[in-house]
Amino acid sequence: MDAQTERCAHCGSPSTDGGRFCLNCGAELGTEPTDPRIFPSSSDTAERVYDLPAYAAAAGRPGARPLDSLTAEPAYLAPDPGGRRPGPGPGLWIGVAATMVVALLLGGYLLLHGGGDQGGTTASPLVPHRHHTRSSPASPAASSSSASASSSSPTVQVKGPPTDVAGFALATAPSHAPAGVDFAGAPVTYVAANMVDGRNDTCWRTPGDATGTELTFRLDQPTRLTRVGLVNGYAKIAYDGGRAYDWYRGNRRVLSVAWVFDDGSSVSQTFVDDRAMQQIAIRPVTTSSVRLRITAVSPPGRGPASRDDTAISEVLLLGRTG
Repeated sequence: MDAQTERCAHCGSPSTDGGRFCLNCGAELGTEPTDPRIFPSSSDTAERVYDLPAYAAAAGRPGARPLDSLTAEPAYLAPDPGGRRPGPGPGLWIGVAATMVVALLLGGYLLLHGGGDQGGTTASPLVPHRHHTRSSPASPAASSSSASASSSSPTVQVKGPPTDVAGFALATAPSHAPAGVDFAGAPVTYVAANMVDGRNDTCWRTPGDATGTELTFRLDQPTRLTRVGLVNGYAKIAYDGGRAYDWYRGNRRVLSVAWVFDDGSSVSQTFVDDRAMQQIAIRPVTTSSVRLRITAVSPPGRGPASRDDTAISEVLLLGRTG
């Protein structure tokens, strides 16, 4: 190419002075532009910065807008040759999808919970009904305030099979033998509570002949009793030095009693020499306490376990509460 018509490859300006550098942009004549944003090259990855005008004309792309600096990212170089406008990017679609999800969640919440204070009705929580098999004493104020409610919704009482309620009773006796120790040195007591502790190897015991003695069992609430009974002696066998001490045979045993209830009725019961629980069925009676009157006892036993004491190991009170 003739020097007078040579054009700068960087800006496209003609060079007529025959010099080495372009008079318009100052670039060296005969060199190609090296800015990778205008003339990309897969082999040149080094970062370069030029303080030059844009090279759109040199790139042969008429109509492109020039850049202020090659250090700034070009937002737009030239329109697409096909005349097509760029479509929306993925960020727009993500935003639309997020908006739809929020709208669906909000609509579902308003559908289920109503629109706030708009006069709508809300369902009350379901509360299961409770059936009480045992009732506790109420104060006079509580009884008077709930009288009208009880008339419209009576309490449902579920009655199960009869159970031994002696364990809920408070047992008292006019006297008992003093405490002692067993052959192992452990303390032993003979109080009335031993008759309702569920153990046959403990007992209430009192010195001498206990005929005429009356024991009392106060129940925690009125109970409809159907059976009564007791273990009529000290049903325990102890061992010391290879010798057995049968306290059931050694102490006095109860031979007969009278069971007395709140309504004044009573039931008599007799016993045989048997360390097991001896019980009888009675005509059902509702009572809050039971009095046990001892009407006859045996003489003391013989041998090393002989004691002049009257004993009862356990009492049975079978019935239903409520």
